Amino acid sequence: MKTWEQIANIVKAQGVEYVFGIGDTDLHLFADQLDGLTAINLRYEGSAPLMAMAYSRLTGKPGVCSGSSGPGVASLVPGVLEAYSGCVPLVIFAPSVDLQTEGMGEFQECDQRKMMEPITKWSERIPYVERIPWFVERAFSIAMNGQPGPVFLEMPINIGGKLTSGIIVDAEPYEEYRTIRKIRVSGDPELISQAVELISLAKHPVVIAGNGAISSGAQDEFREFIELQGLPFLTTPGGRGIVEETHPLALGVCGIYRTEHGKQYYKDADLVISIGSRNEGFQSHSFADFPDGAKFLQIDISPFEIGRHWKPDVAVVGDAKLVLQQINTVIREKYPEKENYLESIRIKNLIKSKKNYENQVDKECLTEEIPIPAKRIVHEVSQVFGKNTILASENGSQDTWSYCYPYYTVQEGSICIPVAEQTCMGMGVVGAIIAKLVRPDKKSVCIVGDGAFQMYMKELPTAAQYKAGCTWVVLNNSAFGWIKSNQIKYAGRDVSTFHIQPDFVKWAELCNCSGLRVKSPSELKPALEKAIELNEQGVPVVLDVATGLDLSHFEKAK
Repeated sequence: MKTWEQIANIVKAQGVEYVFGIGDTDLHLFADQLDGLTAINLRYEGSAPLMAMAYSRLTGKPGVCSGSSGPGVASLVPGVLEAYSGCVPLVIFAPSVDLQTEGMGEFQECDQRKMMEPITKWSERIPYVERIPWFVERAFSIAMNGQPGPVFLEMPINIGGKLTSGIIVDAEPYEEYRTIRKIRVSGDPELISQAVELISLAKHPVVIAGNGAISSGAQDEFREFIELQGLPFLTTPGGRGIVEETHPLALGVCGIYRTEHGKQYYKDADLVISIGSRNEGFQSHSFADFPDGAKFLQIDISPFEIGRHWKPDVAVVGDAKLVLQQINTVIREKYPEKENYLESIRIKNLIKSKKNYENQVDKECLTEEIPIPAKRIVHEVSQVFGKNTILASENGSQDTWSYCYPYYTVQEGSICIPVAEQTCMGMGVVGAIIAKLVRPDKKSVCIVGDGAFQMYMKELPTAAQYKAGCTWVVLNNSAFGWIKSNQIKYAGRDVSTFHIQPDFVKWAELCNCSGLRVKSPSELKPALEKAIELNEQGVPVVLDVATGLDLSHFEKAK
């Protein structure tokens, strides 16, 4: 078989179902010939790593994408940076110039590996056709193991060849290649015992679940952990969805996205337990958000993250799933007669407070104001889409509400696709598409501002082409909300308001999607219900909802 055909077979052997790009690398042509491996051809190369990130989040497998040499690889950079920030395993392929003319000003010549080095775990070139299996299999291993992240492989044209003159190699079909498995590491048993002791002594503990807890597949272990000890929990944006936010112990998101209910409980904590989180700037109010006098238990796959800013009283290095299994086992053995957490006075008070706050927000969001406040829109989306929904999160001023329980509540059977700490716009717009393809049994929705939507609405034809029945709820305030707000706040005026705004409904229709416009609160619920009905028929839907600029939540979160 040909060289890129061999790579497609090795990718298939890893259980990967999709590869992402614009189809200008030979990987896509050969991938599409293999049963169970589909090439998703996008409209913009920059969408490819973002869609691969969403795929990885939904499946737990590495996402695979490609770009053409030179500017194609350069277009991948923002998404790869986001994956590196979010510790998401990606394997990225690209061709490069002929080694026989490298350095002579060859077409699209640039140092792609150096471009990718700062934002990948491994950036390498395949030097010989005989080494293709070694490099590709190693790429998958590096991407998945330890602290996950993206890797980049380039193959010079004189090694990989072209379709018209492809290089033939002695290769095997995908069944003959080995599947690279994730290597899991348990925690030190002595430190596990110390962790359990620290938890048992706490009177007012709180847990923070990060992206690492989800990427390790620790959902069941985490639920058992919090219920064994009656541990209220917050999540980072990346940890959101590890357990539904309707759970009695759920407090919402931490850091700048916290709401009053979680804020007060966290402030009074005497023990903070961090699982699989870097506790970065947004997640910790620039590292200042730590309860006075509280102890700190840190669990992370990477030794580098231990004590990076907050110094732990006990730290356990290991895979979150295995470490929680170890802790749960010790707790069950040491405290076999422990009472049901729901019988605790502390938890009963917490549940009462939680319910009162939910009722308060319900009333707050009943406003009939026009333009419709963003929080009303977000709350309505949460109620109508409900259970079994994938929320593809997006960056922008709308996240002041869509990230915040209970304005948007992650319900039973639901999943969140988060933007990482770099907050690259477009993650949610493209993520909603692959969400519906990977999990057709669930509803898929992206709540997005008009600014971020305009950056990636070029992918609407992609959604229509693959009949991905997802919904984009565009919170249209005719501005980059964050930029406009900061300009007004610090300069007393703004220069970012859009003077010319596209008609999103017409754009949706031109892209073979459905477009609906919502002008008043009474139109919102029927439009959302209509969107779900159309999604079930494989029709992507854009809801253009006029709203104002409101970042008031962030003043409350401080």
